[in-house]
Amino acid sequence: MPPPPPPPIRTHRVEVEPGRALSVRERPGDRRPFLLVHGLASNARLWDGVSAVLAAAGHRVVAVDQRGHGESDRAATGYRYPEVTGDLVALVESMALGTPVLVGQSWGGNVVIHAGAAHPDRWHAIAAGDGGTIAIGDRFADPQEAWEALRPPPLAGRPATEVRDMIAAGVAGWPDGALAAQMGNCLELEDGTVRPRLALADHRQIVEAMHAADPSGVFGDVEAPVLLLPVRGEGAWGAEKAAAVDAALAVLPRGRVHWFDGAHDVHLQQPDAVAEALLALAADPVDEV
Repeated sequence: MPPPPPPPIRTHRVEVEPGRALSVRERPGDRRPFLLVHGLASNARLWDGVSAVLAAAGHRVVAVDQRGHGESDRAATGYRYPEVTGDLVALVESMALGTPVLVGQSWGGNVVIHAGAAHPDRWHAIAAGDGGTIAIGDRFADPQEAWEALRPPPLAGRPATEVRDMIAAGVAGWPDGALAAQMGNCLELEDGTVRPRLALADHRQIVEAMHAADPSGVFGDVEAPVLLLPVRGEGAWGAEKAAAVDAALAVLPRGRVHWFDGAHDVHLQQPDAVAEALLALAADPVDEV
């Protein structure tokens, strides 16, 4: 007999400060909550496959659009780690999530590491998917150089059909919903073109924040268990990533690693495998609230 389907997603908004709300995609459950955090210029829909597996196992799951992303409100300033991690704490309090398992991907991985350091008593455990060790300050001399190298490709004004075809080629063979999730990073306009949901000025603020704050500086302050979920790379880049992971594990008080072969958005590409690793993390030592 096939397993029962997971609880459906409820999309709603949660106020985190007067006049500003974050959009969340929530599945109900009685076991320890998971709070899932996307990467830079991404959105909560990329976690739908993972959340389905977690919720089917009985966990409450909340995937959040970070400030300025997806359906969440924009904040004109405040994209450094104290502000974005403060959003997560406010969300936990507003939604009565207790001490959830906090999971982030890419830049979101850096965000959850900083949240673990700044608010050590808030989290049962922390996981960082192909992130959490990203230190662009080591690669670029100053924020301007980092921005020139990492500025996103211009999508505003391009036909939605063209963008959809481009994304479809990149997610060919991935689970159902991958294309729609990635298209959620853009807003489709009435004239048939798109624009990124994350404003370019806000994107730049995040790059500058990443340049200013190397996560290795806070590894020692993260008290919760940390599971790094990096994706293997090739050549010099792969060696650099492996060295960063080894360096993190040498400092994190309770760190371990689970390597993946796949794409940077491995949570979208391999949701079952990522969810399996997260379920094991939640159950160590106990997954009840």
